[in-house]
Parts: sequence; structure tokens; C-alpha cells
Amino acid sequence: MKHLTQKLFIGALLISITSFAQTNQPCYSFDVIKAMDQRIPGYAAKVKKAFEDNKELLLHTTSYKTNADTLYNIPVVVHIVSTSSVPATNIDDSLVYSQIEVLNQDYGRTNPDTGNTRDEFKPIAGSLRFRFFLADTDPAGNPSTGIIRKVGTPGAFGFLPPLGFGGVGDEVKRDADGGSDPWPTNRYLNIWVCDIGIPGVLGYAFPPTGAMNWPAGSETDSASQGVVIDYTTFGRNNPNALAPEVGRGRSCTHEVGHYLGLRHIWADETACAEDDGIDDTPRQGDNSGQACNLSANTCTETGAVQFKDMIENYMDYSDERCQNMFSRQQADMMLLNLVTLRPDLAIKTQVGGVGINNVSESVFTVYPNPVSTSLRVSGSWKGEAKFSLYQINGRLISSNQSWEAGSDIDVSHLPIGLYILKVESEGRVSHGRFEVIR
Repeated sequence: MKHLTQKLFIGALLISITSFAQTNQPCYSFDVIKAMDQRIPGYAAKVKKAFEDNKELLLHTTSYKTNADTLYNIPVVVHIVSTSSVPATNIDDSLVYSQIEVLNQDYGRTNPDTGNTRDEFKPIAGSLRFRFFLADTDPAGNPSTGIIRKVGTPGAFGFLPPLGFGGVGDEVKRDADGGSDPWPTNRYLNIWVCDIGIPGVLGYAFPPTGAMNWPAGSETDSASQGVVIDYTTFGRNNPNALAPEVGRGRSCTHEVGHYLGLRHIWADETACAEDDGIDDTPRQGDNSGQACNLSANTCTETGAVQFKDMIENYMDYSDERCQNMFSRQQADMMLLNLVTLRPDLAIKTQVGGVGINNVSESVFTVYPNPVSTSLRVSGSWKGEAKFSLYQINGRLISSNQSWEAGSDIDVSHLPIGLYILKVESEGRVSHGRFEVIR
């Protein structure tokens, strides 16, 4: 669709802003790059080089193309930092479970609205063998639900100064400032859910850092690595959602894309003047305030073939109701960034050859976890699947039971402890671990 252009990777802190009544959606990425560059001289240049190096590597190897044989399991810890002045900020666990499901569907392209991808973009729609799961073990090795709740300092949380937001900093990530300290950011995807408190701003994320070519001193940013999402847009069917166009949990899908190194599809510049460095996304504007305009074609391509704006893309500012895809090269770039710039984050397993103690294969999710009475199994298979239940030592408890996706399993009769659920569906075998408590 376009030739590779080596442009500045807008990465230091990528901010998503969705406006419900305006046609413009200001983005402060350039301001943030300047702020980070002031703190760490050479930061912006190294961000650019990291992107260009990985793009060049992607062009000359197939090693980092999405591989159906390898599954990347990504442990997630969700910090819910509520404030007493806004009780709704203390969101329900169900929104966390639904957000994990949204991430798995959107990144695996098992989301139910894939059929809405227009024909011209279907051949380049990408998918990833990523499985996001709530961390079942904390940094000390203790069992965990992957959900942390803190009552924060009254007021809103926000961004790293100086950004013209009244001096608001990244306090949500620090216990000492009324937030919640991250778990080791090299081993967990930390997601903070809070009241960002700045109208129109729904989330932001730091890009991958810590590569070999990163500037000295950038390790001071390690505690900032992760994603921040406003409580009104986290999870599917959030009762606090300010508008239907931000009620599908895709603000988090978008921000995790930034966390894994993607730019906005219009590359944070004047429409048509910049390029996101991804060959199979069309040159376009940001589509803010345009709803689902299927006729939008904001930029002229350099070649003879013209493509409409890819409003389906999660990295656009289009309505969440028309977002349903990453491109193949976006998927490949995220995988490459995961492997090379966040190498300790994912737990790799081989599909079809996993051990009983591994969390594996992204065909299903179990929640709540831990559980006391009823376990919900949500998956991407069609029809029924065969379930088998094991104790953590591998002893079979029951087998040959079939349920459809979304079924509840009664576990009230099981003793307290850890269990393995085995699922066989469509020729694939996968395992998941859960804990029974009382």
C-alpha cells in the first residue's frame, strides 16, 4: 500500500484521546517525547532507532512472523485505584474478566465482529498467538487473582509533566503518591484503572524500553511501564461508559498496541504528512469524531491504487463499534517487539505439547479465579468442547464432559486447592489452572 518511510516513532508516552462531541482529538505525543527527552537526553532519538531497527529486522527475516506453533502467554495484573469521591471508580471484577476476554479476542482475531472487516482489508487482517491471563502468582510466588484494589488519594490521576495538565503526574503507579506500585514490569503487564480526570483522555501507555541500544539512565522508567485506562472505558459493557462508541473495551486493546510498540495509524502528525512505518496500513487521518464513515479517504496514496481509510484498525481514533482488526504487519511488529524489547514478559509454550503445569493455548478463559462455587468457561471454539478436570498433582477427577462456550461448571463440591482444566476442541488440546477457595 505504501513504501516504508523511516519516520519518528511516537513512543515515549502514547496517549489516546476520544472526543464525544468534537471533531478534533488532540494528541500530546510530541509534547511527551520532548518531556522525556529532557529527562533522558537522547531518548527520542533512541525511540526512533529502536523502531527502525526492528522494522529493518522484520523486513529481512521470517523468524518473527506470527507462528501458529508458538503461544505467548502474557500475565496481567490489574491495579484498580479507586477514590472515595467517585465510588464508581471501584469497578466490579466482572469488567476485568471481560476486558481480558476482549484482549484475547481482538489480538487473536476471534472477536465476533470480524465479519465487519471490509473485503479490501480482509486479506491483510492479522492475528497473534497471544494469551492474556490474570496472573495467578504474585512476584513472591504466592497465589493471586491478578487484581489489586487500592483506595487512592482523592482526585484524578494523570500524566508525566510538563504537559499543561496542571502539574498532574503519573501518581497512579506509586503507592507513596496514592496509587499502586507496579509488579515487576519486565515480568507482568501492569494495567492501572483509575479516574484519569482529564476530559476526553481514556488511556495512555509507555512503549517498549530497555533494549540494548537504550540510553543510559532509561531504566529509571521501568516503574512506569504499562497501561493506564480510565475507569469509564475498561471492560465490555461498562456501566460508566460515557458513550456507546467507547463501551467495547477497545481503549485497552488500543493502548496495549502502544505498549507493544505500535503508533497511531496516522502517525500523530498532520493528516497525510506522516506515516506509521507499517506498509499494509493506508496513509490516512485520525478519523476522530467521524463515527464509522465507510467512505472516508483522507489521504492520496503514492501509488496508482487508492485505499479508503482503515477505520477498522484498533490504532485509529474511529468509533470502537467499527474497530475489528490489526493488520498483518502490525501483528508481526508487536510480536517482534515482544520478543526483542520485552523478552521476559511472555511465557512461551508449544501448542499441542504443553505440560500439565503450564498455562497454555488461548482457546479458553476461566473466571472468577480463585473461585468458590461456580466457574465460568469462556472460549473461542464452535459448538461443544470436551472437558477434563485434574488435581494439581495430575490425578484425574472427571472427564468426557461436554459444555458449550460460556458454560458454568459447579465446583462447590471440590476441596480447597489448585486444579487443572483440560479442554479438547477442534483438534486442539489446552490446559488452564484455577484455584478453589472458601
